[in-house]
Amino acid sequence: MVHGIPVPNRVLVKKEWDRFMVLSQEGEVYLEAPRPYTKKQRELPWKDILAEWAQKPRVVEYSRFRVYLPEAMRKYFMEQPKQTASRIRGVQKLLDRYTVYEIARWLDKYQRWDLAPHEIGVLMEAKRSEYPAKWEEAYTPSVLVDYETDLHVYDQRLCPSREGGSRA
Repeated sequence: MVHGIPVPNRVLVKKEWDRFMVLSQEGEVYLEAPRPYTKKQRELPWKDILAEWAQKPRVVEYSRFRVYLPEAMRKYFMEQPKQTASRIRGVQKLLDRYTVYEIARWLDKYQRWDLAPHEIGVLMEAKRSEYPAKWEEAYTPSVLVDYETDLHVYDQRLCPSREGGSRA
């Protein structure tokens, strides 16, 4: 099965000993993949598969590709059957930034089956972001470098009657 080809279309198949190519009449390459007997693995077209599943969400549990989907993703899709279609569409959008395996690894690690796909995307992006490196500077006194304010003392001085402090 080759995704992305209009159905009534003639194609050319060029076979070599270790790979094959599916070409259009104009020579455009639709698919290039290793031959099955070479035992090389290839990435499944998850975007295309999810596009088909989004049209008919109940087919997920019967699809031949379901066994190749990571267990965490299967559980995420099947956890709440009424939300399967929206979750599939959301994961489709997440595939622009992450792989199926990265999403599944995140779901496995945090066990957040209740979240919508866009929320998962935000949390994955937050984990990916890094804090900026400290700047080298010479104008801050050494006593104040890495000084943390004790907020409890600050609150006592700000509102002494509530925090049990005294006005001095």
